[in-house]
Amino acid sequence: MIDFAVFSITIIAVWSVLAISLHLQFGLTGLVNFGQVLPFAVGAYGTAFAAAHGLPAWAGAGIGVTLAPLLGLLVILPASRLAQDYWALVTLGAGEIFRLTMLNVPVIAGGDEGTSVYRFQNADLAMVLALTLLLVTLLFARRVGASPLGRMLRVLREDEVLAATLGRNPFRLQRMVTAASWVMAAAAGVLYAHVTGYISPSSFTVLETFVIWTAVVLGGPSTITGVLLGTVIVQLTSVSTRFVAQWSGLPSDLVANLRLGAYGLVLILVFLYRPQGLIPERKLRYDADRL
Repeated sequence: MIDFAVFSITIIAVWSVLAISLHLQFGLTGLVNFGQVLPFAVGAYGTAFAAAHGLPAWAGAGIGVTLAPLLGLLVILPASRLAQDYWALVTLGAGEIFRLTMLNVPVIAGGDEGTSVYRFQNADLAMVLALTLLLVTLLFARRVGASPLGRMLRVLREDEVLAATLGRNPFRLQRMVTAASWVMAAAAGVLYAHVTGYISPSSFTVLETFVIWTAVVLGGPSTITGVLLGTVIVQLTSVSTRFVAQWSGLPSDLVANLRLGAYGLVLILVFLYRPQGLIPERKLRYDADRL
């Protein structure tokens, strides 16, 4: 039971970092990113690439964390001339392109067979590292949200034209947020790889992005507390329902599909009856000269 609790806390912490990275883009800036699993996968595959080619673990972490923001800036460039709705499609497509590339180019990290990486033998150490990463990410996100930059990002979220009239460059702000949040997601991917000990393309499908969005929308995309609450609820549901197959005798694939159906139902109910999430954002009023 203790081992299960330690593992659950570790996984929740890793996914909370990923959810906070999405909060910075969507909840704070208004960028609808349907490919947030991409930087997560880049971080994990940086580790897998290092393991497959005999490089040390720190080199894999450096590759993943460095490559993710560069890819983020590359992805956001074509979207700079488009409406924000198209940003969602661009990121979704970029995530699938990366996954299919890893699937069909085995020389990078094993292709569809995946790659084994170093796995933390001490579960307590993995939990401490995950919680430490979560704490650093949380403090950074809160600092950004409370800063003048955070206030301007909220203006950008509500009205991009208004942000431009205040003398700010909306695309520059979007680049900054994308780079920072993708570094967070990549770091979570690196840690995830060392927690699970195995990386394959099947771990980074569109469904993973769907799970992240469920957590963020459920808790409240505009508040860090809401994002953390939503992640805890979703991940505890995901982990605990795995025992349903054992207790009920139902096939495990049926239980997995029912779990995804439950996520979809939760999203529909939240959009209909609680669009602001379980913990809504408290409205603040600022003077224009403070922005």
